[in-house]
Amino acid sequence: MTAPHIPGLTELRPLGAGGFATVYTAHQAQLGRDVAVKIDNRVLVDERDRRRFLREARAAAKLSGHPHVVGVHDANITQQGTPYIVMELCTGGSLADQLDARGPLHPEQVRDLGIKLADALAAAHQEGVLHRDIKPGNILVDRYGTPKLADFGLAALLDAQGGSTVTRDALSPSYAPPEAFAMAEPTPQADVYSLAATLYTLLAGKPPRPVPWPITSFDQLGEILRRPVPAVPGVPPAMHEALARALHPDANLRTPSAAQLRDELIDPMRSPTVPVPPPPKSKRWPLVAAAAGLVAVVVAGVLILNPFGGKEQSNAQGPGPATTQPGGAKDIPPPFLKKCDGGFCVDASTCFRGINNFGGKAATARKVGSCADEHFWEAFGGGWLSGEIPAVGSDELLASAEVKNICTPELMKANTRQTVDTTGWDITAVGYADGTRNYFLCFGAEPGAGEVVTSAFGS
Repeated sequence: MTAPHIPGLTELRPLGAGGFATVYTAHQAQLGRDVAVKIDNRVLVDERDRRRFLREARAAAKLSGHPHVVGVHDANITQQGTPYIVMELCTGGSLADQLDARGPLHPEQVRDLGIKLADALAAAHQEGVLHRDIKPGNILVDRYGTPKLADFGLAALLDAQGGSTVTRDALSPSYAPPEAFAMAEPTPQADVYSLAATLYTLLAGKPPRPVPWPITSFDQLGEILRRPVPAVPGVPPAMHEALARALHPDANLRTPSAAQLRDELIDPMRSPTVPVPPPPKSKRWPLVAAAAGLVAVVVAGVLILNPFGGKEQSNAQGPGPATTQPGGAKDIPPPFLKKCDGGFCVDASTCFRGINNFGGKAATARKVGSCADEHFWEAFGGGWLSGEIPAVGSDELLASAEVKNICTPELMKANTRQTVDTTGWDITAVGYADGTRNYFLCFGAEPGAGEVVTSAFGS
């Protein structure tokens, strides 16, 4: 194997190889240190893919200060068109290596790992960065024994040249959330699922829902992904319940953020008072268009994916028509939100490509995987709806009695980053379903700004 030429690096030696990339150790002579360099095998010909990779790499580099994120030193594209990232060299191997060598870890050790890694993931989501492939092999250990999340900067490459196709290499089947098999937009909830599956694997020595690959049918896959998560002997019930919530097959009923998972692992009393929801009763994995394995419903140019079949979604993020909010749940934040002064503010940056308004139906908005992706709108707050999602446009929903006094410039300003001025921004609202409850998100957008790749909100 001939090592490629990377400016500033010498002595490249192969360290390991996967389906899409090869990792080398190298020496950075100018700083007198050894580093790791991950070089992807795919050639990025399209200029848009190149820009996206470098944008993701820059975003990943911002996370380098977190003690549980592998530091990114440099990123670029080789003369052959293959992208690469120069990273901190972690000499302790991965958690997958440790699991193979020593077997399952003690619950208290996994709890400590979970708190640290969930905090790192929460920091990434706050910056609008998704991981998209969390698994034991992507958690490295440095020479001091510190666990670190690796491979943030290469996440966007799963979209390049159709790379998000469900294959053994594009997905880590036993750690990917169900919606990933439907090629849905990646979300923070997907990362939460993968982290929880990783922690469970460290406890049990096997994933919570092992997926045989290749699968024999999508019916088989659907049945596997709905199985309840078995308890691991010796694991405290509160810890099991926290992981089971984060492993819910429905993203809308899953632990909504890495920060919440972290807090539940720190203090079980912070867990929701509601019980862990049971998995859906349906056993049927619907057919994909042209026998691919999905139910695809096109409404006014918006593709709504429902990998669990059943009723059509009333909104791109909701699981179906909702009923009234159950009593006693008003203090529990809706998905993507947290409690703040005067109501609920967005927990982590949450952005949307655009809003679709069509007569006689509720407005919809397509969420982007990361606020570093091009988008028009960003959520800054929201709240619960007392009944059905009104079948009206976004501005009409904003004017309704339940919404108009919440989605205000005051709430938007209270949740704006200090470096951003949102005075005079446009405001609107979109409703969503969350199991047996409905909620709305308040959206803000800078007039005349068009598509942006930055975020203004999120703690």
